[in-house]
Amino acid sequence: MASSNNNPIQQLLRPPVELAAVLAYACVAMIALISPSVMMTTPSVAYLLALFCFYRGGIRFLSARRLLKYQFNLLVLPFYTIHSKDIPLSRSHLFLGLGFEWGARHTQRHHDCKRPEWEHIIKRYEVSSYHVARQFASLCRRVIVTRWLAYALEFRSWINPYSPIPEVEGDTTLHGVGLWEAERMIRQLQSERVAHTFVVGTTRVGKTRLCEVLVDQDIRNGETVIVFDPKGDGALLARMWASAVRAGREKQFYMFHLGFPDQSARYNPVGNFERITEPASRIASQLPGEGNSAAFREFAWRYVNVITKACTALGKRLSFESYLEYGADLDPLLTEYLVSVFESEKNTNKQWRGMLDAIVESDRKPDRAMAARDRRAWACAILYKELDIFDEVAHALIKTFEYEKSFYDKLVASLFPLLEKLTSGKTAELLSPNYLDTTDKRPIIDWKSIIRQGGIVYIGLDALSDPEVASAVGASMFSDLTSTAGSIYKFGTGHGLPADVDMAKRMVCVHADEFNELVGKEFVPMANKAGGANFRLTAYTQTMSDIEVRFGDRAKAEQVLGNLGTLIMLRVKNESTAELLTRQLNDVEVHHLGLRSGTTDSSDPASGAHFTSNTMQTISTQMVPMIHAGDLTRLPKGQAFAFTGGKLYKIRLPMFSDDVEMPDNIGYVSQSMTDKYRSANQDEWHKAPDRWSDWGTAA
Repeated sequence: MASSNNNPIQQLLRPPVELAAVLAYACVAMIALISPSVMMTTPSVAYLLALFCFYRGGIRFLSARRLLKYQFNLLVLPFYTIHSKDIPLSRSHLFLGLGFEWGARHTQRHHDCKRPEWEHIIKRYEVSSYHVARQFASLCRRVIVTRWLAYALEFRSWINPYSPIPEVEGDTTLHGVGLWEAERMIRQLQSERVAHTFVVGTTRVGKTRLCEVLVDQDIRNGETVIVFDPKGDGALLARMWASAVRAGREKQFYMFHLGFPDQSARYNPVGNFERITEPASRIASQLPGEGNSAAFREFAWRYVNVITKACTALGKRLSFESYLEYGADLDPLLTEYLVSVFESEKNTNKQWRGMLDAIVESDRKPDRAMAARDRRAWACAILYKELDIFDEVAHALIKTFEYEKSFYDKLVASLFPLLEKLTSGKTAELLSPNYLDTTDKRPIIDWKSIIRQGGIVYIGLDALSDPEVASAVGASMFSDLTSTAGSIYKFGTGHGLPADVDMAKRMVCVHADEFNELVGKEFVPMANKAGGANFRLTAYTQTMSDIEVRFGDRAKAEQVLGNLGTLIMLRVKNESTAELLTRQLNDVEVHHLGLRSGTTDSSDPASGAHFTSNTMQTISTQMVPMIHAGDLTRLPKGQAFAFTGGKLYKIRLPMFSDDVEMPDNIGYVSQSMTDKYRSANQDEWHKAPDRWSDWGTAA
């Protein structure tokens, strides 16, 4: 009988000895039915005996079947596909996948799988009879008459001892050890998501597929959903659109994509802000800041901030194009602003126009530092001082203006290449939209409007084509979103609207793929305060080192990760990343079954016994980590460990089985990303092809 969970040694890899008892019970039952006289009893008693034998044989068969199925599933996991409409939906729980809660008994079973005495089960594909069966099936497949035999040998079930074993990556026993019990749906409390979620895994192991599952539920729950996708995943875009249609929210769907400007919505990363210093910080944060570059970045920050204050005071809408225009030539902005000061109540001298024209037409010569400046701008600066007016913005503009132009251009030289990248070609139309152009039907989005209407936004940054622009735009958008979260935290969603406007209370679910491309120093306050603003952040990245490189400091990277309460870890490639999970887990006790035997010679000549022997089995224990860091480097694709609510779960991610219909513009973008960014079979890993499927096909 299969061992129960209460026994310290379950021995789930042993041979199915129950089958011998099944055969014996079956034989006795058949004899009792066919020939009761052989049993030397009456037929009625014989029939009762047969019924009892069938009952006991059935129990033993079910026990053997469970054992064989467990051993089969260690190497061949059942397929897990799901239609999107069948994903469980709940306002209180978030569905993650199928799996089980990992405990000490699973560590014990996985430890048993590594023992050499069970290698013939765990590595069945290396046994010679398995190779012969696979080659024989390949030969039978060539002839129509024997093809049925090939199908029989390739039938994938625990009944078939030569069932083909899929050639999947990783250690399938990590999930198989939990299939002794039934899998169940693993769900995370929605309330736990306020502490934010960190999803980590190397490339092509299922991070984006997990994102699809989570995003689908957020959209159908009616939340505001914002997805950052730096590289571009056509299937993710298609899934978001399908979920929006299913939820009746297609009119709330927006797509922003740097790689497809003609189909994209427009967005101004510096057009909205709460504090006047925010645009300068968003732009300057993209400039080099290490070593001597830090000082130049501070000059660039001040330069951008002066332009921001002047344009805001003049009522001009800020954009990257305006920064490039005034950054390259400050003189027109200085002239326009000083004229507005002269016209204001700060200036009591109403004869300023004549005085200004007199200075322009006079023979006065500017200082050598301002010789290259526009003469009217220089005259405005002189008049401002003569009229003895004080204006904070004008003062800052003049101080900047009085620097020698060639010298100041060198100080802020790193600013212009960045602005050129963000204002070149059709990218300029996306990032510096013309709000007055009524012929352009592409919508213009901003975060406050999106959150108020409960929008669904897909953001493709086309990082494979131009990583620098993608990083700059993504970081600016994320910084803008942080500012919006801060505003909502302080004033609420309806800040600035009439008091009688009733705003629906929605969660803002932000999914940030390639999180290291977006994260900056502004993330820590967002993680601390965004929960109070109903923000739920799910960050996806490949390694901890990616974030460390982004900040240039391990302590800052750990500070960021310390604000992410839930950890979902797929396959990773380095030990330091794996330790993000393993160091949070306790050690557990595993048991070892040992065999001890010995002999002792008899020292009594008169005794008839020449020696005595003894054999015993012993159980020893050892403390080991619940899971090793090395186990996380061998996870199969589409599998993960989830540490949430203080519990560890082992999960399998579902694959969607339904097709998606999309409008022409979104369908074009989705298909283009699929064709450009992927090979044909990169998403076929869940189908688990047989390692012998192509044997002999060339014949």
